[in-house]
Amino acid sequence: MYWLKTQNRIGPFSLLQRHLVVLLVMVAAGANMFAQPDNNTVTLYSHDSLMLTADEYVLADTLPYLVLLHEQGSSRGEFTSIIHRFQKMNFNCLVPDLRNGGNSGFVANETAKRTRNGKYGKKAEDIEGDIRTAINYAVAKSGSPVVLVGGGANGSLALKACKELDSVKAAIALSPGEFFRSEFSVEDTIAGIEKPILVVSSRMEFPYMEQLLSGVDVKYKELFTPDTHEGQRGTGALTAQNPSQSEYWLAILLFFKELK
Repeated sequence: MYWLKTQNRIGPFSLLQRHLVVLLVMVAAGANMFAQPDNNTVTLYSHDSLMLTADEYVLADTLPYLVLLHEQGSSRGEFTSIIHRFQKMNFNCLVPDLRNGGNSGFVANETAKRTRNGKYGKKAEDIEGDIRTAINYAVAKSGSPVVLVGGGANGSLALKACKELDSVKAAIALSPGEFFRSEFSVEDTIAGIEKPILVVSSRMEFPYMEQLLSGVDVKYKELFTPDTHEGQRGTGALTAQNPSQSEYWLAILLFFKELK
């Protein structure tokens, strides 16, 4: 039997069942693998009046939103090649440039440029202000709580926001960690969270993730690392360059099915 390697196991799969499910995921989510999805660029204003640039992908006004948070030093371009796979799971998507960013996928982080030019703050509380602004926009558009997807340091902030904000239904964090030790402890902050969270990582990172989420009850958390390869950290785990990407996408798909 094959088990998804999670802290809160989803269920058993035979090897054949596993490959059939992976195939269905790839067909359903990747049929238009290389097409560039349509999007609109919107501007939002954070708590300190910093203007945020965000890409919005709308399938239907009635659908809830995923708010996707790039890793530190990156930009909204981090998700361009995989955004269609999230859309295929019936979500509108909002991808903001956060102030702790740089360039990714040949897309410059416009918010980070304004942050430097205007000498805006870049502490955790400032980045959290950007995230709350994006959440509030998505909730106002859909009338429903959002699901956060975040990588690296911003994956840590996604978990924090999931615990603290009623407007967040669940969160997926890609290789989060203690990126803000001078300001707060992620492990202590997210302890006791009572919403569904999925944390994915490479195999090397997995013991660290277990410790990071040690204060979260098993009925709320799922931890995933691939069985067939080492895997990759962060959003890179979901890209075509990762040989175990289908395992990560399967874990995400099953997590979303449990949310329905």
